[in-house]
Amino acid sequence: MKKLAIIAVAFLLSLPVISQDKGNGEGVSLQREKYDYNPKGKRDPFRDLLTIRRKRERGKRAQGIKGVYTDELVLVGIARDSHGHYYAQVLDSHNFPYVIKVGTKLADGEVVKITANEVVIKQATRSPVFLKPYKYVVLKLTMEEE
Repeated sequence: MKKLAIIAVAFLLSLPVISQDKGNGEGVSLQREKYDYNPKGKRDPFRDLLTIRRKRERGKRAQGIKGVYTDELVLVGIARDSHGHYYAQVLDSHNFPYVIKVGTKLADGEVVKITANEVVIKQATRSPVFLKPYKYVVLKLTMEEE
């Protein structure tokens, strides 16, 4: 019953406003209410609150690759040595290069796999949306054509 009442009120509020001209008796005019939404000063309701908190924590970082977050990495290249081990070159948000290998620790994860064209990172998550306390992030190597 409450749902029906709420739906009825919402329907009535969405109808255009009807006003009658009293001056010359010409008839009825329809006017629709105009609504402008200004998001300035309001938080985005679709943004993860834990991401906002993590950005505040970014002021206290470890030195080197251990202080770089997964979402800041850009994959530049992948190389293989004579023993068959892969290494990847990545850039952080300041375009500072790092060479990473399997087992390299990051600020929010660890490199778990490197193949000829991708790097897989096990990223720790603090969000209640995920069933597991981690997710896998794949950085793919893209070929730029000239």
